[in-house]
Amino acid sequence: MSRTENGGEVRSYSWEDIRKHDKESDAWVVMDGEVFDVSKFLSEHPGGSSIVLPSLGTDIQEIFGSDDAHAHSPAAYDILRRYKIGNLAGAKKSQIATNGKSVQSDASGFKTSIDFTKPIVFQVGHLGTNYNAFVHRPQVLDEPARFFESDFLEYFSRTPWYVIPALWLPVISGLVLHCLAIGMPGTHVAFVFLAGLFVWTFLEYFLHRFVFHLDEWMQGSYLTITLHFLMHGVHHLLPMDPMRLVFPPVLTCVLLCPIHATFRLLLPYPEAVCLTAGGLLGYVGYDLTHYYLHHSGKSWLSYFVDLKSYHLAHHYKQHRLGYGITSKLWDHVFGTVLHLDRPAAAPASGKAKAG
Repeated sequence: MSRTENGGEVRSYSWEDIRKHDKESDAWVVMDGEVFDVSKFLSEHPGGSSIVLPSLGTDIQEIFGSDDAHAHSPAAYDILRRYKIGNLAGAKKSQIATNGKSVQSDASGFKTSIDFTKPIVFQVGHLGTNYNAFVHRPQVLDEPARFFESDFLEYFSRTPWYVIPALWLPVISGLVLHCLAIGMPGTHVAFVFLAGLFVWTFLEYFLHRFVFHLDEWMQGSYLTITLHFLMHGVHHLLPMDPMRLVFPPVLTCVLLCPIHATFRLLLPYPEAVCLTAGGLLGYVGYDLTHYYLHHSGKSWLSYFVDLKSYHLAHHYKQHRLGYGITSKLWDHVFGTVLHLDRPAAAPASGKAKAG
């Protein structure tokens, strides 16, 4: 007897059975003659649950393959397969293959997958040259992935979104007050602070493209793969994990120190501090926007609707384009705009442009 990917027995369901499951808490859909219970997935759907709700209890084949409302990548098919519970009675048997959960190796000896039932951080380094391909096949898990065996390390691997404003806004306020206290005129503080906000927009692009997306260059050793995974790879593997989305404060400090040191080399002390404060506020806006793009429902602001589609396309269609999070400004400047209305092609020069 055949079984689903989760090990359950495959059953046949009639349309009468399926149409009863059309609620957010009890959500079934049909595609390619297969029946899927997506109840656990709705809250993690990258486009928000509101897109899916009208189609519950129906055949989503046409919508799933359409580019009009919400285009789906091959990774989306992988995710959907995890929720198969049976087949549509009388329908032709689907040709979609299921993915096994076993951890396999390729001819080079490198792993081709990891076991999500075990702590994952110290597994990814064994992927070797398979790391880049693996980490850019997004996964959606019913339970958050565990990073470490140690409860202490695991605690610090998770960062709720509200930690970001709670921690950094007082720091920003303190820096601004410090600038005023050491004699910077208020208008000068305002000007330099706004300049810091603008400088952040470039840093956002630069870091995302040229630091976080060094994935192909980081496949040389177990250590570099593990470091990249902790820095950004996990976000592409598990883009909807709410606790691994915003920057952990420790990582922010690691990045902040060389940035502030650079400002100090180029500017007098008061201006460097004020520029850092403005940049930090830009960072807070970035992290909160980033979280919103992944976990918001339908937005009534067209700017954020567009940004959400743009950023999700970076995750699910072409990770070598569309590096802007809060705006597309620097994507336009450097020619890395991800056009949603046509297939995304990677930059022509391969690794050198991959960022």
